[in-house]
Amino acid sequence: MKKIFLIMSLLVMVGCKGELAKAEINIPTAQCGMCAMTIEEALTKVDGVKKAYVDMDALKVTVAYDVEIANITSIESAISNAGYQANETSANVEVYKNLPGCCKLPVDR
Repeated sequence: MKKIFLIMSLLVMVGCKGELAKAEINIPTAQCGMCAMTIEEALTKVDGVKKAYVDMDALKVTVAYDVEIANITSIESAISNAGYQANETSANVEVYKNLPGCCKLPVDR
């Protein structure tokens, strides 16, 4: 249902100024629903990002963005600065340290 909503949202935005692109970013360090909310919130603050949907089952975020304003690097940077790995861009270590325990990777014991 969420995927249908995302697709319909993308279709509605076609009439907006600027060319929209859709990208899927791997977020392998995301752990829970709070992670999803944090990532989506971080992406809403990126100029040019129109929509973001985190799929925790696939550990991916789908982003619709205006190519004249945003790019993959700025999107990955926003995710990294929220404390999560984005594709090959490592998480900001200082931000990661301050994430709630549920948002951190399990530690081998």
